[in-house]
Amino acid sequence: MRGPQLIGLDIGTTAVKAARIRRKGDAVTVLAVARAALDQAGHENAPAGDKTALAIWRCLHILHGPDGAVVCGLAGPDVAVRTFDFPALPSKQLRSAVELEAAQVCPFDVNESAVAFQVLKSPSAKALAHLPKEGSTERMIGIFAAAKNSVIGQRRELCERGKAYCMMVDVDGLALLNCLEVCKVRAAGERALVLNAGSAYTNVAIISDDGLPFVRDIPYAAEAILNHISRSAGKSKQAVADALASADETQARDLRPSLKEACSTLADRVLETVRYYGTRGSGPALDRVLLCGGFAQARAVTDTLGSLLGGKVELWNPLATLPCARPVRRSEVFEQGPAFAVALGLAMRSLRDVHD
Repeated sequence: MRGPQLIGLDIGTTAVKAARIRRKGDAVTVLAVARAALDQAGHENAPAGDKTALAIWRCLHILHGPDGAVVCGLAGPDVAVRTFDFPALPSKQLRSAVELEAAQVCPFDVNESAVAFQVLKSPSAKALAHLPKEGSTERMIGIFAAAKNSVIGQRRELCERGKAYCMMVDVDGLALLNCLEVCKVRAAGERALVLNAGSAYTNVAIISDDGLPFVRDIPYAAEAILNHISRSAGKSKQAVADALASADETQARDLRPSLKEACSTLADRVLETVRYYGTRGSGPALDRVLLCGGFAQARAVTDTLGSLLGGKVELWNPLATLPCARPVRRSEVFEQGPAFAVALGLAMRSLRDVHD
């Protein structure tokens, strides 16, 4: 019996990535993946929204799913993910408590935002039904995500223009952790950090042995790094990008000093985030760092970030771990698997246990 097929749509500032999966129980199979660059979508001087909409349409066309239902992701300052830890509460009171917590910690107006939450640890339904009037020593632990309604609306509008129906909006960082868990590359009890180097943002997602996620978006990524190297080396940004992406490592040799300097800024911000994460009483240092994203595929970038971050740093290709249909394994996109971690995680999204 065939399981449902879902499409994850990762809408970036330079490219759109899409992944279609089939889920049967806990098993996931990747049926198709697609990537469309925005600079190849439409006229050179066309508005960015038009290029993005066309790139979405192209991805769905490759996946044989025009007018398909998709799950999209968000990142940046208009999105927030936080954990909560409350005394055991009935469902109506829990929603009110989550919304109050969101209003206190989110850096934007929650009254003009959507808030969703998921309980990860809770007393049994029977225990909740018989809570004493004076409360309980039991705790309810979970996560909530909040995003501005205006940003969600813009994302849905882009999908509509690209002939896609946006059935759900998720968070890029949570999608990364979702993909990580399904890929089963994290050992039991291992504390892992996923670093997704995109064009405008670097998503930092951490999962520890308590199962609680930690997500932050750093506004420093490929675009800023390429601009820094371009200025330092006196080369065009495209020439720098081509040299870093080239299989001939000698092309990137002269750029390594500038690359290290540019990546040091990113590494410092990542380590700052990790230090903040450590103040939450999460225990010992991270055991593993997994790099993904299109920019991280360049060998020089992976090596440089690895030397700056230390620890067990490795390039993560989800397509090399997950069962893939033959056309996916044989496609040229297969080697670009690190760029599809978010799209795959979005496609794995489940409605179960999520409260809007």
